[in-house]
Amino acid sequence: MEISVHIKPDFAAVFLLNGAFAESADGFLYGDGEPLYITALPLSAHLLPYTVKIAANKPLSNEKLCAVFRTDGRLFIKLFPRYNYIYTPAKHDETAAASLPERLFRYVKQQNFPFARKLLSVSLSESIGDGALTAFFADYTAMVRDDFSKPARQNAYYLITADGKGTLFSFETADGLIDNIIENKL
Repeated sequence: MEISVHIKPDFAAVFLLNGAFAESADGFLYGDGEPLYITALPLSAHLLPYTVKIAANKPLSNEKLCAVFRTDGRLFIKLFPRYNYIYTPAKHDETAAASLPERLFRYVKQQNFPFARKLLSVSLSESIGDGALTAFFADYTAMVRDDFSKPARQNAYYLITADGKGTLFSFETADGLIDNIIENKL
């Protein structure tokens, strides 16, 4: 049986999939029981390449550099950047172009609540405390935009747990800010 594999990096990259070059690694079919070796080759000089081995829907190498979850006959693999040591005063932020929900997730995980609150509507920000924000995202280790559903859902993201479970949420916006977060029942 084949499964549709979707690889989503947090950075621009090309890939080696079991040693074969691929410019895009989104939505290819692969044998469900087969191990998959993914080498991410970042297109930014300050990031380092690395390889992860995925088998039985779990990362078996470089586990901290990826998150994996499976749903509806699809396998989602989120790749995180691997940084080199750079001695420069310039700040390199590969995820600067990240979406509003992705930035909120990152700021809450970093405990940077002033920046997180700048992404929330006034009513949502006033109705939720820092502890509640932390608790809401506590079980999740990664976030993947749902570009895969047909028809595509607007502002829908899978929040992924450490054990590979993904829960779909919609991030409603008003005036360019997050106004509500709703769990989607599949």
